[in-house]
Amino acid sequence: MTFPQLPQERVDAYEAKRAVIAAEMQAAEAAGAGESVVAGFDDKIDALQNEEAEEALRNTIAGKIGTGLESVTKWAGFNWRTNIALVGGFAAKEVIVSTLGTAYSLGEVDPDEAQPLSRRLAADPNFSKAAGIAMVIFVMLYAPCFVTVVTMARESSWSWAIFSVVGSTGLAFGLSILTFNIARAIL
Repeated sequence: MTFPQLPQERVDAYEAKRAVIAAEMQAAEAAGAGESVVAGFDDKIDALQNEEAEEALRNTIAGKIGTGLESVTKWAGFNWRTNIALVGGFAAKEVIVSTLGTAYSLGEVDPDEAQPLSRRLAADPNFSKAAGIAMVIFVMLYAPCFVTVVTMARESSWSWAIFSVVGSTGLAFGLSILTFNIARAIL
């Protein structure tokens, strides 16, 4: 989720935008603008930092995998951030929530002002309750973690281990699509 870094020309473009906002803020302060006007500039800077962090994440290998899978996983309501977390879950399912949290905590986050992941997901227009329910179904049913697959291969055969990965992931995805569509119709 950190490699490769955002190209330097994009970093420079964001720095230039920050400089413009800072200059506007200084001009407003010099003109005697109120605290609400200055706070509006702080909000603009925060929004710009989040935009930069999102672009940086999309530029990473994980981001490219997540956006690449989005054309298929959108049927189950999964966005690119969800895809990043689910791909990480092949290593160990317990990392799904922490990876999702990292993918949604863009920009600089003050630990005292951090929002819970549930609030961030609720605020995301691309993540619905139906998508959340579909994600739970998918996580419960898709491929076992990598260590389990290797153990299955050693105890039985690689063909059985591969079948369990492909079969359970296919079943999980099909049921997730069904669940997403039913939940979207009901909710």
